[in-house]
Formats: sequence, C-alpha cells, structure tokens
Amino acid sequence: MWLTQLVERNRQCFPDRTALVDERRSVTWSEFRDRTVGIARGLAGLGIERGDRVAVLSLDRVEVMETYFALARLGALFVPLNHSLTPAEVTGIVERTGAVAVIGEAALLERHPDLPVRLRIAVESEEFATLGAGGTELPELPDLPDDALAAILHTSATTGQAKGVTVDHTSFRAIALGWLAVARPTDDMVLVNCCPLYHGSVVVSLTYMAAGATLVLIPGFKPQTALAAVEAHRATHIWLVPQMLRFMLQAKAMGSTDLSTLREVLYGAAPMPVEIYAEATERLGCGFRQVYGMTEVGGPFVTLGPDEHPALDDLPEVIPGGRVIPGMSVRALDGQDEDVRPGDVGEICVRGPGVMRGYWDNDEATAEITVDGWIRTGDLGRIDRDGRIHLVDRTKDLIIRAGQNVYPTEIERALRSHPAVRDAAVVGVPDEDYGEVPLAYVVAEDGTGRSDLVRHLADQLAPYKRPRRIEFIDEVPRNPAGKILKKLLRT
Repeated sequence: MWLTQLVERNRQCFPDRTALVDERRSVTWSEFRDRTVGIARGLAGLGIERGDRVAVLSLDRVEVMETYFALARLGALFVPLNHSLTPAEVTGIVERTGAVAVIGEAALLERHPDLPVRLRIAVESEEFATLGAGGTELPELPDLPDDALAAILHTSATTGQAKGVTVDHTSFRAIALGWLAVARPTDDMVLVNCCPLYHGSVVVSLTYMAAGATLVLIPGFKPQTALAAVEAHRATHIWLVPQMLRFMLQAKAMGSTDLSTLREVLYGAAPMPVEIYAEATERLGCGFRQVYGMTEVGGPFVTLGPDEHPALDDLPEVIPGGRVIPGMSVRALDGQDEDVRPGDVGEICVRGPGVMRGYWDNDEATAEITVDGWIRTGDLGRIDRDGRIHLVDRTKDLIIRAGQNVYPTEIERALRSHPAVRDAAVVGVPDEDYGEVPLAYVVAEDGTGRSDLVRHLADQLAPYKRPRRIEFIDEVPRNPAGKILKKLLRT
C-alpha cells in the first residue's frame, strides 16, 4: 500500500536524511519508519483494528504525521479534525464517522471532553511516547491492497456542513506520481508547510514526502514564523495560500530574513491576486507554482509551473490555473452536462484514479457531485486550446442579474485594483427588479469614500456588473485555507 511503501522506500534510499521537523523535534526517514511501525503495533495492542476510524486533533507537528502513517500501516483510517471547530461540530464528525479513538494535543482534547470514543491519547503524553516501543508479541500488521481506504478528509465547508471524503491509497499514489512527473523536485528539497494538515491540502505534503523531501511543519501560520522557518532550515520550497503570502510581504521581518534558498513558492486554495504575485516575484526572485485542487478529486490535480507564469511586463488580469497532471482528466460541461467548446465557460469536472471513493455515509451527496464517473468541482472555468484551465468563479457564487451572468471574482479584482482597497468580497443578494444583484464588501484605507470606488468601477466594469451597494468592513472573513466565507457575508 502506498503510504507504507513511501516510508519504506525513503528509509532505504535516505535513511539519515531529515524527514520531518517542527519547533520541538525532528526525525530522519529511518527514525520515522521505526516510529510509525511501533505506533501501529502499539495501537493494535490497544484494540485498534483494520477499518477503524481514528480522529486526530492537533496543530501541525511531527506526531500528526507519525499518527497518519501508523494508522495507514495498520489499516485504520485517519480522520483529521479542524481544531478551530466548535465542540458540537467536532462531536458531529466523530459521531458520523464512528471514530473509536482520538489522538491529539492535550490542550485541544481538553476542549472536547465528551467525545464519544473509547480511547483518548495526548501526543505529549508518556502513553503516546511508549506506543512506538510495541513488542514483537503484538499482532502482525496486515498486508493491505492499494484500494484500501486510508483516510476520511473533510471539506473546508465554506457553504455548509463539512463532508467526509473517503480516500484510498490508490488516490494518494495517483496524485503523487502524476504531480511529481510534472513538478520534478530534486532530492535536496526542503518544504515549509504553512497549510493545515487536517484537510485536502495535506496531500501536497504527502506528495513531496514521496519524493524524499524534508517537511518543515509550523503550528499555525504566522508571517514571522514562516519567514524564520525558511531561513533556519534553508528551505527550497514553501506551500501557502495567497493571503499568507500577502501577510509575509507586509511583515517587518521580510526585508531582513535570508530567503535566498527559496526556489519555488507553491500556492493554492484561492486565486493569486496579480499584484501580490508581481510584488512577491520582485522581492523573492524565485519561481511560482500554482496548485489547483479539491479534496474530492484527491487534492492537487492541476498545476501551472514557474516557466508558465507570466512575465512582470506582460501581466494578465488573472493567472491561469494550469494543465491537468498525468493520469487525471478534465472537461468543462454546460448546464445540460454536455462539453462546451474550447474557450467557453463551463463547470470543470474531473475523472481519474485520484478521485474520492465517495462521501462517507452520504450516497445522496456523492450522487449530486458525480456525473457519469466525473466529479463536479463547482468551479466555472474555460479550457483553452493549449489545455490550460482558466478559472472564472464558483457555480454557487455566480450572480444572474436579469439573465446576465455576473462573476463576483471579476468585481473583486476590479475593486482590489483601487490603490486604497486592501481586500474585497462580492456576493449576490435578491432584487425585485433584476432577480439578483451584486453586493460588495470592502476593506479600505481610512477616508476612502463609496463615490471614489463607484467612479473607479465605472472605468473597469460594464454597468450590469457594478455592485448595487458597497459596504465597508474591517476584515473579509476567511477560513484557515484562505477561502472567503461568502455564506457568512450573505447572512
């Protein structure tokens, strides 16, 4: 099975190379292999069996990956939990997945004292430390096929209740091999991971671990922490969302931190604003790789490499998403589930060995997102004649004003192009005359007036695209993945 083979291969090829490092400790590939085997045997001794679900509740740290790989070796499923969820939300996920145990940081476990599980293990405890010393008298570990389930990864839930996405080893392998065939990382790669390990973004880290990379974990993103990690570990790559990059560029330490080892910035989860890309390119002097993915399709399935990113003297309004990785297929469908012409806008759909097995215990939701074996992404986009995907907006965010399509992202880009606007979000609201009209929320410098923005938009957008109202707010609400919480704005 893939995750176990990954560790065994890297232990054989790079035994003394650092596999994982965080603020507390580091492990070589040889040590990581031994720890995962020991933890798997120790959990088996506590009654964890193949097919059991085990919740993991922690900030990013070495023990999280040790737990994931130990459970995968044992044949149990790891169920990462978003540590920012309420007790009711966490309890709901544990109940729906039928998790029999929870492993996590003591402080986070204390917030959820009533989880319906039979085992609670804190990663800081002596109990967890001694799990890795499981003796030979414990049951032999199963030899599992690649189509065995490995994890239940939950969606980021920007529009409703998080859904559990079932992922098998075949999916992890397909995405890793397809991605690495395009990205072609070198053996000396050191990746600073700024994204949480509790949803689909973890697949990016797993993919580069498959290539033998050293993974640097930080417990919650802070600009100064990320910058320090790059300098301290001589990182070659960093994985983040555009909003994180914006904060790093604004940080005081940006100018005094040695970032000369950086070769590539990987970014995803949200479109990269062109102005951030331009500033980062000038200041960092490294390449950029776009990561377009979705938990339901196995994670990252489209990429735009450094050689395909635009030159600073020829910047487009929107940076393309990129081309699909080998092994996966994409198409754009219209409202009747027919292929649109090249260059026309349709819903991006995906098929291949990387896609999920389905939503956990939710056949109805699985059927809704599937069309003839293709997974609907919910993203509107066009595929040009060179195979590049150009994302336009989310299908759920599309505003239909008197029969005309209005894309919120286009209005957001126009607003952000005003020098006084720091951030913006646009949603559709009901209107008696037109059915639906755009409402803009703007974060701007003090003294910025609505009339200034109205005049600015008049030069940027056709009349039917302009917001009916503009509201000033202190901050655009986003989830930890950097995605705008438009459901919250609508309410």
